[in-house]
Amino acid sequence: MPVLLRRLAAIAVLALGALVVGVLLLRAMGAQVALGPLASPTPLPTAPLAPITVPSGGAAPSGRPPTFSQIEAQVRARRGLPAPHIGAPRLISRAELGRELRAQLQIDDPPARQAAETATLRAMGLLTATQEIGALRLKLLTGQVVGFYDDRARRMAIVGEAGLTPQVQMTYAHEYTHALQDAAFRLSSLDLNARGADDRDLARLSLVEGDATTSMTLWALDHLTPQQLAAVGRGGAPDLAGIPAWMVRQLAFPYTAGANFVARLYASGGFAAVDAAFRQPPISTEQVIHYDKYVANEKPVAVSLPAVAAMLGSGWTEASSSAEGEATIDIWLTGLGAEAGAASLAAQGWGGDRLMVDTGPAGSFALAWKLTWDSPADAREFRQTYAAVESRLAFPSQLISLGDRTVLVAHASSKEILRRVVAAVR
Repeated sequence: MPVLLRRLAAIAVLALGALVVGVLLLRAMGAQVALGPLASPTPLPTAPLAPITVPSGGAAPSGRPPTFSQIEAQVRARRGLPAPHIGAPRLISRAELGRELRAQLQIDDPPARQAAETATLRAMGLLTATQEIGALRLKLLTGQVVGFYDDRARRMAIVGEAGLTPQVQMTYAHEYTHALQDAAFRLSSLDLNARGADDRDLARLSLVEGDATTSMTLWALDHLTPQQLAAVGRGGAPDLAGIPAWMVRQLAFPYTAGANFVARLYASGGFAAVDAAFRQPPISTEQVIHYDKYVANEKPVAVSLPAVAAMLGSGWTEASSSAEGEATIDIWLTGLGAEAGAASLAAQGWGGDRLMVDTGPAGSFALAWKLTWDSPADAREFRQTYAAVESRLAFPSQLISLGDRTVLVAHASSKEILRRVVAAVR
């Protein structure tokens, strides 16, 4: 499943920022609270993330909002990285943000790539025949994003139509952390837009956003009053009408699961441990969700598929081929209608996978998804959960066991194409 944010990693989501503030505040008080819809069941540390104090005064000693330079100095002091060489941020309107995002997506996701992504998501059963990923993505991001850092131009922009509100201050703390990351580690070196590496891309993006979300939250707890934090939490919900729920979950994952992951890093060695992770980033979303697998450096199993398009005949081309990973399997199963807890359990025990989607004449398509699991029980859990929602698909499908730990999911636009896909892979 294509990663929604791609290279434009440096965005802040206001609703998620409020959620993270509330959860980390509870953690700082000693409560064990899991953060995020895909949080790992691994026990979280009970100790506070840091010696946090919530001041009784305003955001600045004078009671006036702090300047951007004050926020920068405060974030640097918390994060422990040297100042980047960047210009002042721009306060823009939401309409201007929409234009910025539209231009950015035209660079990162040109029409041919969007068409391939749409074909892939339709073949997975996540988009209808009339839905286009480009239009949905633009609507989702325009409604959710409140600021960004562009690591190519090294510039920041914040939606600030209401002035320097607590929400804007938090957003700037988040985006300024991205500028610190870029100067210290070069975000471009993470190659967040790599083809054929969707799971790895999402895992690395989770480190980037988890760090920025944690830094933002710690800054807010240090420099905003309880009343200001409550105001952030009361922020209005964006308009998500017509946006599939799985898209919202995928957008949220790098912030929520990423913040969980960074919290575990921080608990193990402060921001020095987070810095070390930028030099050895997670290689799968399984490592992000299950921190112990990152520590153990558990690597995915390499899974391959034959060139199915060549076997389907003239006019067939490969639209996508990538490893999808635990987070996407979870999101995909819930997108098909599985209960959230069942989907999460079915995705656990992932060992490795390869998803391939091919497109052919007259809108025909073929999907082959080979998944390897850690144990026969894990494979059985996945088969049972998929079987429970398979009947909801609007096209022919088949689930086949290729051994006690490996399964094949096949989707196609017709029964004959499905038969040929299965024959090509078995």
